[in-house]
Amino acid sequence: MNIVALHGWGHEKDSFNELKKQLESLPQVKTVYAFDLPGFGNQKLVDNKWDIPHYADWVQAQIKRLKLKDVILIGHSFGGRIAAHIASQNPDYLEGLVLSGAPVLYRPTLKVTMKRKLFSTLKDIIPTKAKSFIFSKELKDAESRGLGAIFRKVVLFDQTKSLPKIAVPTLLIWGEYDTDVPLRIAQETHTLIPHSKLIIIKGATHTSFLTHPYIFFGYVKKFIESL
Repeated sequence: MNIVALHGWGHEKDSFNELKKQLESLPQVKTVYAFDLPGFGNQKLVDNKWDIPHYADWVQAQIKRLKLKDVILIGHSFGGRIAAHIASQNPDYLEGLVLSGAPVLYRPTLKVTMKRKLFSTLKDIIPTKAKSFIFSKELKDAESRGLGAIFRKVVLFDQTKSLPKIAVPTLLIWGEYDTDVPLRIAQETHTLIPHSKLIIIKGATHTSFLTHPYIFFGYVKKFIESL
């Protein structure tokens, strides 16, 4: 069994160092790979027009290059979007899927919806400096790194229709107090993905694999043993 871990937005492969060590200790696991996704860590950006399907194709190319079989994909947040998109295509090599804090559903709050409509209506008359106050911290950071166009596409990418196509066993691990991707998203995702199980880690936030590493690993270990 081989594991491929995909990091979240603004993170890099090193965020999985502890989890990687834990997973490599399991007798069922042959190799554990964590990639820097293009535009993050040491991996150069390929094209600033990319979206989730482009990133998914890139990951699949790495899996093909490494000739991996019996793969479990682990995706956190942004990486979870990519992992879920790959899983919805049901490639022959895929054995299981683990998603953590993955915003695979676009369900904006009323405040966000109104803000987007206001900006869309007034974007041509709002001074450039004023726009920076409207942008979220994440978007401003993405813009500063040349990833603004990608960030906008990623945020709006809704996987409601593709999630039911996932045929492999799926484990959803969410932090109880995840404010980036709240539990309502986890619960709806659970209803959409067949053969899925939802685990909520008490006291954890968006990065439960970092703040509660042993608990997170314990659930992944149990999942791997069940396959």
